[in-house]
Amino acid sequence: MSSGSLMPRRRLGITVVPALLCLLVSSVAWGQATRTWISGVGDDANPCSRTAPCKTFAGAISKTATGGELDAMDPGGFGALTITKSITVDGGPNAGGILNAGTHGIVVNAPGAVVILRNLTIQGTGTGLDGIRIMAASQVHIEGCTLMGFTGSGIHVLADAGAPKLFVRNTSINGASSKPPAVPTDTTAGIQVESGTAMIDHGQIIAAITGLGALNGAQVTVNDTTFAGNSAEGVHAFGGATVTLERGVVAQNSTGIKADAPALVRISDVMVGHNTSKGLEGNVATFGNNRIAAGNGIDGTPSTTLPQN
Repeated sequence: MSSGSLMPRRRLGITVVPALLCLLVSSVAWGQATRTWISGVGDDANPCSRTAPCKTFAGAISKTATGGELDAMDPGGFGALTITKSITVDGGPNAGGILNAGTHGIVVNAPGAVVILRNLTIQGTGTGLDGIRIMAASQVHIEGCTLMGFTGSGIHVLADAGAPKLFVRNTSINGASSKPPAVPTDTTAGIQVESGTAMIDHGQIIAAITGLGALNGAQVTVNDTTFAGNSAEGVHAFGGATVTLERGVVAQNSTGIKADAPALVRISDVMVGHNTSKGLEGNVATFGNNRIAAGNGIDGTPSTTLPQN
C-alpha cells in the first residue's frame, strides 16, 4: 500500500483520539451542575434540575459543582449533610429543613473551602448532636438560619479545624448543649468556637447551658445579639480566647458574662441584667458605657475600664 493511501487514515486517527478523550471527560463532568434543586416530592435519581429535583441534600450535593449552589424548593426535611467542597446551600424562602435526631445536622470538612449556609432550619429533636459541625474550612457563612434541640452545640468550630473564619448573621439557636462546661475539652454551647475567628451579628442564643463558648485562643466579635435563658453562662471565655461584645443583651442566665484569665471579654453598650447568680465574673473589661446594675443576683465588677478612643 502506498504511503499516500496511509496518510488520510493517520490523519483520521489523530482527529478521532482527541474527540474520544473530550467525550470521556464531558461524560464524567455531565453529572455536576452549578445550580441544583431539591424538593420533598423529588427523587435522588433525578438530575436535580428545577424541573426534576432531587429528594435530599446528600443526593444533590454530588451533582453540584464545586462553588455551585444547592437550593430547596419547599419546606421539607432533606436529611443530614456532609460538605467537602466550596458550595452554597440555600433553604429558600420556606427555610428548607434538616432533621438530625441522633447525629450531626451539617458537617463541614472542606479544607480551604468557602461554605455558605442560608435560610435553613436544623432540628435536633432533643437527641441531635451538633447542628453545624465545622471540622475544616477557610470560611463558613451562616445566614438566616434557625437551629434547635441539640445535645451538643448549635454551631461548633473544632479546635483542629484549621483556624477557619466563621460569620453568623440573623441566626437563632434554641436549646443546645447538655454537657456542663466543667472540662474545657468537653464543653458545648449554643455557639462553641475552639479555633479561628468568628463574627456574630444580629443573633439570638437562648436556652442552652452556655450561650457562647470561646476557647483555645479563638477571637470572637459579637454585635446586636441576645444571650438569654442559658442555665450556666450567657458568654464564657477561657483558654486564652478573646471576646468583644458590642450592643447586646445578656439576661436571665445563671451567670451573664464570665472570663477565666488569661481569656478576656470586652463589653461596650451591653445590658447585663436579671442573671440569677452573677452579672460579671472574672476578666471582663468595660468601655464604661454598659448597664450592669440591672437585677442580677450579684452584679459583679469589671476587671478594668478601657478608653473609648
